[in-house]
Amino acid sequence: MRIVIDMQGAQTESRFRGIGRYTMAFAQAVVRNRGQHEVLLALNGMFPETIEPIRAAFADLLPQKNIRVWNAPGPVKEVESGNETRREIAELLREAFIASLNPDVIHITSLFEGYVDDAVTSIGRFDKTTPVSVTLYDLIPLLNPEQYLQPNPRYQAYYQRKIGSLKKASLMLAISDYAKKEALAPLAVDEDKVVSVSTAICQVPDDCIDPRRR
Repeated sequence: MRIVIDMQGAQTESRFRGIGRYTMAFAQAVVRNRGQHEVLLALNGMFPETIEPIRAAFADLLPQKNIRVWNAPGPVKEVESGNETRREIAELLREAFIASLNPDVIHITSLFEGYVDDAVTSIGRFDKTTPVSVTLYDLIPLLNPEQYLQPNPRYQAYYQRKIGSLKKASLMLAISDYAKKEALAPLAVDEDKVVSVSTAICQVPDDCIDPRRR
């Protein structure tokens, strides 16, 4: 099986937060435990400063030819008006690039990226057949629209589009049982499409650290 991991969770501003650390740890764990499977990492060329550090982090784990970089015209960040056409082109280019790698499964480490930077994430715009899994951290804006969405129509439109992509995912890897429960009703997806992978770190039962805040 060929597994392609979208590494943008370790390239955007998220790389300075728990999502970035989790993205790296997740990808490294998959690579270490790949057995006979083939793993490829897909990097966004619009974050050039992140490419060599990621390559270095996998130097002893993965052949460098398995780390691929795709490029698209920018800027595409959705906080700025006028980027809509480039963003749509970038989404198609990214999906076409990943499809060209002939993956059996694709994993997106952080779907909700690209509002304030040039990350590009989407599901089912070009490749409508390859199974796509997504790490699900939370749905806080969706569950609290009065605070996060309604005051900012541009962000609301962005977020709702990402929710549309999320619903197309074949599988969601929720970071906790709570994240799984909060996703089921709002997304109206079957329970077997959301799996809790328990990424919180607990020293004792009541002492858990959410990876988003580490």
